[in-house]
Amino acid sequence: MNKLVFFLFPLFLFAQWIKFPYTIELKKDEVANFEVHYDKRIYPLTLRWTLFKNDILTLHYKYNDFPRQITLYKNPPLNTFRIKIANYPELYPYFLIEFTDFNDKIATFRIYLFNGKKVKVKRQ
Repeated sequence: MNKLVFFLFPLFLFAQWIKFPYTIELKKDEVANFEVHYDKRIYPLTLRWTLFKNDILTLHYKYNDFPRQITLYKNPPLNTFRIKIANYPELYPYFLIEFTDFNDKIATFRIYLFNGKKVKVKRQ
């Protein structure tokens, strides 16, 4: 038991719980990993972008081990998309991810959390 605590303590010590809205800056093909804790389950979320051309950004994300691709524009309302945290019939929690800026090969995103009173998100 002591050995287990010895190895797990640094993980909790360096854990970074996110407060929303959260701003993230990513270089091309840089991966941002998150753990979404909800309803006694952990859902992995990864974000990365691969192409920015003609003010259109191609974003790849994987939520709950299911890969997806989306194109985002610089102009609203085509610069945001929604990720459902869980599929419940009532008011479910969700992320709203907004592509805000592209500057010098770095893309900036803002992540919002709605209806997420019981949701905790940790960046790895």
